[in-house]
Amino acid sequence: MSRYHRILVVTPTLGESAFLDKTMDSVATQLLDILHVISAPKKRLQALQMRFPHACVVPDGGKSGGIYGAINAALTKVNEGWDWFTYINDDDILLPGFSEAFYRHMRLVAPEPVTYGDVDLIDENGRAISRVSTERNPAWIPALLQQGVSPLMQQGMLFRRDIVRRLEGFDLRYRLCADLDFWLRAFATGAKFRYYPRRVAQFRLRSGQLSGNTAVTQHEQDEIVKRHLPVPVTPWNARFARWRYRAFNLPRYLERTRTRGFCTSYQLLQSNTFQQ
Repeated sequence: MSRYHRILVVTPTLGESAFLDKTMDSVATQLLDILHVISAPKKRLQALQMRFPHACVVPDGGKSGGIYGAINAALTKVNEGWDWFTYINDDDILLPGFSEAFYRHMRLVAPEPVTYGDVDLIDENGRAISRVSTERNPAWIPALLQQGVSPLMQQGMLFRRDIVRRLEGFDLRYRLCADLDFWLRAFATGAKFRYYPRRVAQFRLRSGQLSGNTAVTQHEQDEIVKRHLPVPVTPWNARFARWRYRAFNLPRYLERTRTRGFCTSYQLLQSNTFQQ
């Protein structure tokens, strides 16, 4: 892969995750030109650099900045030498489909500046729960978001360098949904998205994770959507978007019901209870 297609992958971490080695391996085994940056507390930098000599380890933005402050710190520190950006948490996984999707994207004459794919939900032991329901056609994203439906997940998303520069980092007013704000700002300001039917990443559900606080998540999501999509879609478009979304994702709903019983994605995150 040419250096002009180099991908910056940022992993924010406190250096304590039991899954960090698996996350790092999942990035290192991608068949791509990747600059992997770990953003961590200052007291962890030396140990992490020795543990992962192939990565670049930089100080995060301090405890108050949280995950998104750590990502911003990495983007500020490593602002040259890459062309595309994504981040992966220290308990999640990039799958081989991430490389496959990127190679397909680079074969296009005019590749869109934002891409996304399918994300698997896994439990603490790495066992599959289901594939996350996803909207394949970006045109229907506003209609779904305005109904409280989050139509894609950040894991495995890619942003071209010019988009990242224009967005100027993650908005730290959002504790849990700054990733939604990040990509929705890109969408709302005209960036084109492309979906690839590839399993690009895995999101690990585990007890105690921040995403389990669904009350905060829903509040932040509602505020972000109102800010960036102030004009409501028509009732007909809203109903049709919901219908087609459910129809296309029916196999995923059935798989989730088989493994975890009948529940919504929010209920699944909120429960944080897993059968071992």
